Amino acid sequence: MAKLFVREENGADLVSKPIRVSKLVSWHGQKRTLGERDVRKISEKLISRTLAANPYEPAVHDGDRIAVVDALTKTLLSLGDLEMEDVQAVHLGHVELARKLSRAADDSTRNMSADATNLYRSLVDVCCLHILQFFTQRSSFIPATLITQTRMIDETMRRMEVLTARLPAPRSQDADFEQRYLEHLGLKYGKLAIFGLDLSAPGQARWPLDTAYLSLELSAQNRDGGVSATHRFRVEGALTGKHRVVLRGPAGSGKTTLAQWLAVSAAQNDFDDELAFLRGRVPFILPLRSLAQESTLPTAHKFLAMAGSMLDGAQPQGWADRVLHSGRGIILVDGIDEISESKRLLTKRWLTELTETYPRTFFLVTTRPSAVPIGWAADLGFVEFDLLPLNQRDVDKFVNRWHDAALSTLGDVEERAEVEQYRAALHVTLRRKPDLYQLATNPLMCSVICALHRDRHSQLPEGRMDLYAAALRMLLVRRDKEREVIAPEGLHLTEEQQVQLLQRLAYWLIRNGRSEATQALAVRIIRERLPSMPRVVPLDGAHQVFRHLLLRSGLLREPTLDTVDFIHRTFQDYLGAKAAVETSDLDLLAKNAGDDQWEDVIRMAVGHARERERGELLRKLVVIGDQRPSQRRRYHLLAAASLENATTLDPAVRAEVMSRAAFLIPPATREEAENLAQAGAVVLDVLSGPADMTEEQAVASVHTIGLIGGPAALQRMRAYKDAPQRGVRQEVVNAWARFDTVEFTESILAGCRCDDIEIPVTNAEQVECLRQLPEVPNVSLPQPSLIPALSAVLDRDTLISLALGTPDHRTSELPALGRLTGLRRLHVRNPTSTLCLKPLADSVVRELVLDYVPVGLDLSALQAVPQLTTLSLGFADRVALPEVALPSITSLRLKGVAETESLPDFATVFPGLTRLHLNLHRRPRRAPLDLSRLRGIDSVTVRVRNTTKVTGLDGLDPGRVSVTVEGRRKGGLLTSFRDQRP
Repeated sequence: MAKLFVREENGADLVSKPIRVSKLVSWHGQKRTLGERDVRKISEKLISRTLAANPYEPAVHDGDRIAVVDALTKTLLSLGDLEMEDVQAVHLGHVELARKLSRAADDSTRNMSADATNLYRSLVDVCCLHILQFFTQRSSFIPATLITQTRMIDETMRRMEVLTARLPAPRSQDADFEQRYLEHLGLKYGKLAIFGLDLSAPGQARWPLDTAYLSLELSAQNRDGGVSATHRFRVEGALTGKHRVVLRGPAGSGKTTLAQWLAVSAAQNDFDDELAFLRGRVPFILPLRSLAQESTLPTAHKFLAMAGSMLDGAQPQGWADRVLHSGRGIILVDGIDEISESKRLLTKRWLTELTETYPRTFFLVTTRPSAVPIGWAADLGFVEFDLLPLNQRDVDKFVNRWHDAALSTLGDVEERAEVEQYRAALHVTLRRKPDLYQLATNPLMCSVICALHRDRHSQLPEGRMDLYAAALRMLLVRRDKEREVIAPEGLHLTEEQQVQLLQRLAYWLIRNGRSEATQALAVRIIRERLPSMPRVVPLDGAHQVFRHLLLRSGLLREPTLDTVDFIHRTFQDYLGAKAAVETSDLDLLAKNAGDDQWEDVIRMAVGHARERERGELLRKLVVIGDQRPSQRRRYHLLAAASLENATTLDPAVRAEVMSRAAFLIPPATREEAENLAQAGAVVLDVLSGPADMTEEQAVASVHTIGLIGGPAALQRMRAYKDAPQRGVRQEVVNAWARFDTVEFTESILAGCRCDDIEIPVTNAEQVECLRQLPEVPNVSLPQPSLIPALSAVLDRDTLISLALGTPDHRTSELPALGRLTGLRRLHVRNPTSTLCLKPLADSVVRELVLDYVPVGLDLSALQAVPQLTTLSLGFADRVALPEVALPSITSLRLKGVAETESLPDFATVFPGLTRLHLNLHRRPRRAPLDLSRLRGIDSVTVRVRNTTKVTGLDGLDPGRVSVTVEGRRKGGLLTSFRDQRP
């Protein structure tokens, strides 16, 4: 368990006779946490005593007993991840605490018998009772309870005042409709369609969103488009405190799913602390694929109609405007790339009007990377993030969740065992086949791979085009066979006939810049094709054929009652590309290569084409690129990226394409790096080392190499591990998770200078590999549970800087740091409000960085850290100083919202302060800010946004104080001016 049970005291009577757990192990001093061996010893004795004390307990076989020991050990060790202050734990209750802890052992309990599972659950319940009993025995429990309750009451009152001002009057027409609308959203978007599960169980092919959703990883986009080596976040961390976001990602990367998750979380008011600023808001999903057919984009009162909501006619007049005007809205604009390029300027103007009309509304806009330029909406205050490919751990999670969803549709024991075998086999296959694993880093492709792996009994195609072809065959042919449906709707459509009809519809959509069509138009397109298929159905049966394709093909769906689209744009592009090649529209393909909506179509057309056609199309791209200097990079890069699908190609054509690609290398931005990586391993042959590159180019090149992956990419990565620029080497080590752990350690890390970069360590295998490195001064860990293993591997004085909490994990507990005698800097990236800072008292930490300070986090424990001199605090909302004086702090950095006109009293809380850096966002907008309290501090740097006036500068020494104020002129242009003086 996470803390010692050292003595027995009167508790809260949660159990009749507390068990003295300290008798079960031998303690060595005042340890705060137990090693895994100690916890396993506790688990074994608890199980033995339980079985001995309960003669009516069903017998448990030795194999199951070992499984129970493993599961209980893993559960108790998970206290290191779920540790919270005693007050919060007791308030949670033992049942809820047991439920949270049990999640850590889901994998271990999956194959246990019913008796073993019941024994495990009983033991976890009993353990949680004793854990809470121990918490109540602590001498600080009652005082801590009073302090926490007081703080919670104050914060609750403040939040209630804000919410009361926002919410409509009770029992009003608005409130009644709003409740109905939110419930409707939860039902409409609350489930995800799991690709491949509708073959045998269509009614169970949709899984609850909160179970199926996988939090994706984002990277921050630099203003100049450069790659950021360190600013990587999970969605929740990236959106913290942001109010306007552009999210870029390729097809199938999860953009729409993310928008759906935000909508459902808002509808259910179920955001975590990181996104607490979105609680109590009303979401509006605006899919531009539906809006693109309209001549004008909607105003607020038409949002529900344009989104196809059944409740449009029931909304009170002016309701949407009132919601957005009050600052309670969330507008999710999904798919800028789904509208034609000619309409994007109009869309930008529409977005500008929305942000100006509803400035307090949260906006998220999604797009494919090439649809709009970097910084497209920066003038409106939007920040940009890129959706990253799934890393190895995410791929594993995705595979597990897909198979969990598959298991939920099965009752037969043999079928369930077969799915488990497929799960294990696929994990092995993805490890052994880097090319296949690379495809699986895209969520859509990962779903396709999971479905095909099961459907084809572990026999998977190798390339992307072969995977799509196999997926189509699975949907068009295997679907009804698996469901034992014979001649549905009285039709006998072969696979080829279905493909011909579907690809004709897909090609019409592509040529006309659409993502959906009216059903009447789809029927007309089918009718025009039927004369070439006389044996299928009479000419007047086009509507019957359309209904067959809609209901049986698995590729079409109904966004509204009178429209139709493909289940995913990728299948539309694949089929449309096939139609374009079959109709010899190579000129049309090349002509439209400058339109981002045609990029994937052209790449797939290269895959569909025969060798002669393929060479002709690629040569056209090269020639047009040569003739159009302004678009040369786009055409030549597209030709290079298309080589991935060129199974056979005239060597002369390949040489022409690669000679042009050589001029595109090295890439300089993340977008260029990702586009280049799509060309596959051929790029590695023309990527040189970093010697003649700028730092931005070298970082982008490493990003390209990491995305390509595989043995050849690992070999190419060696040229960058000795780069003098810190950013380049940081990007190199960030790629560790994308390669084999041991091979990357031996080939890259063992010879890489690591004294000024941070090594990301995410699992026990990587921790063990650190033994091979000559120095490991800076490490980042996803969770504190890896600390014991890290301490065992590293020399006590080796580790200087430690970062806890990554995009994968929030930090809810600090481990005992006393053994790390060289540790000088601690960076907690993603703390929870229950984080206890008391373990710092045993450390020699001199610098503490908290990227995000959640409401309720108690900073008073920093009084007991005498060597702490540097403190950095980031707030998602208003800045709040500790409630106690911290005289040891000499350097302070604060980032957050300034809600009052005067700054906090720094001199009282930090009497020893000599250096201060403030990065503030003024609220309310354009309100003045008084800086007079900065007097007496030796060195001050202040950056203030959202205000046009600062006061209190009279007594400040210009040589010691630097002030930058960023405001907005009437025209909306961002301006900066330094050292303002009255």
